[in-house]
Amino acid sequence: MKKVSNYPKLVVFFLPFLCFSGFAQQPIDLKTALKYAVEHHSSVQKAKIDIAKGEEMVRESLSSGLPQINASSSIVNNLAVRTSFVPAEFFGGQPGDFAKVQFGTNWNASAGVQLDQMLFNKTWLLGVRASKEVTDFYKLVLDKNKDEVVADVAKLYYQIQLSKTQRGILDANISQIKGLKTVTEKQFQNGFAKKIDVDRLMVQQSNLETQIENLDLQIDQAEQALKFAMNMPLETEIVLTDTISENMFESVNEAIAQPSYGLKPDLLILKKQQDLYQLDVERWKAGYFPTLSFFGSYTYEWQANKLNELSNGNFWTDFSQIGIRLNVPIFDGFLKKSRVQTAQLNIRQTAEDYKFAKLGLQLNHEAAITSLKSNQNTLKSIIATQKVAEDVYQVAQSRYKEGLAPITELLDAETSLRQTQSNYITALAQIKLAEIDILSANGLLLRMIEE
Repeated sequence: MKKVSNYPKLVVFFLPFLCFSGFAQQPIDLKTALKYAVEHHSSVQKAKIDIAKGEEMVRESLSSGLPQINASSSIVNNLAVRTSFVPAEFFGGQPGDFAKVQFGTNWNASAGVQLDQMLFNKTWLLGVRASKEVTDFYKLVLDKNKDEVVADVAKLYYQIQLSKTQRGILDANISQIKGLKTVTEKQFQNGFAKKIDVDRLMVQQSNLETQIENLDLQIDQAEQALKFAMNMPLETEIVLTDTISENMFESVNEAIAQPSYGLKPDLLILKKQQDLYQLDVERWKAGYFPTLSFFGSYTYEWQANKLNELSNGNFWTDFSQIGIRLNVPIFDGFLKKSRVQTAQLNIRQTAEDYKFAKLGLQLNHEAAITSLKSNQNTLKSIIATQKVAEDVYQVAQSRYKEGLAPITELLDAETSLRQTQSNYITALAQIKLAEIDILSANGLLLRMIEE
């Protein structure tokens, strides 16, 4: 019988092509999956919309500093013209008496244009600057969402490949069991084996087939979860092409072992929040400065007692004015002082969030490095154990065929070999997941798309 020492590695490399090829399936490697997720995920799209909203906020802030021009018109019917009391002596009356006089007309109409232009407003200048900083903040949120999406998709991708590789091992084990069952059935027919030996092999085969059926269900569910994480239509048929291999890591990659938290979007967002709160402090302090603006207006006015005289040019007059308006804030009930203190407290609070977040990233980084080293050490031990398990299985297989060992010895050896094979693949997957955690903790995960 063919030696089994190399078949786990062959399964690792050829499983996607042997077991999961199908019509109309879309092949997807890890980089393609990550790019698709970054381009289509709803959280990424929402973050892009926030950036667009931030750009509109900048335009909105700028608009108040541009000339403000308004036109207005009105027509009024004074149903009862207002009466005023004036000294009667103005009209030849006695001193101390008052005469009733009505000023105005029954109809008034006017049309005019008003121009206002800000000349100096420090609060406005800081508001425009803050609006631009908000846009930068939303861009960092976009990077954070991309980073989270990439981490989720990468982990799901390799977890699925782990399950598929384990399925390949079970397929290989079933082939071995079927071959042994065929041999044992012939031995039983010739009187060299017991019926219970055939039954035990049938039970072993049935157990493996049940494991494969359950694993297939888990793989289907995991693939649906992957497509959901990518925001891909769930009915899309996909086949994952990247595989888990022993060549992923031979030692700890020193380049990724060095922490570089400065690139992590989470920290950059908190830093940007501090900058925004500082601008908030400056903006409220700027409220103590006076503001200066220019204004001008032109009005064309009509007054008459009858509406049909609207077209009579003799009743139309115009007037205009220009000026500069200075507004000096004196006392606002300590409103600006309170707002400044609130913004300063927000800065202190965000600084605490920054320190705690950085500490958490450091913990995640060190935990991932430890996991990486631990699984690499485990992998070395498993490789040695697997070689022993393969040798034991081959010896047990030979002894069984020669009638020198019971079927239980062979089944125990097969179970031990299958366990070491599963441990081998699990260790490889854990190494890859640890790498993803390291890259995620240091804000380097998005570079997987660019490489």
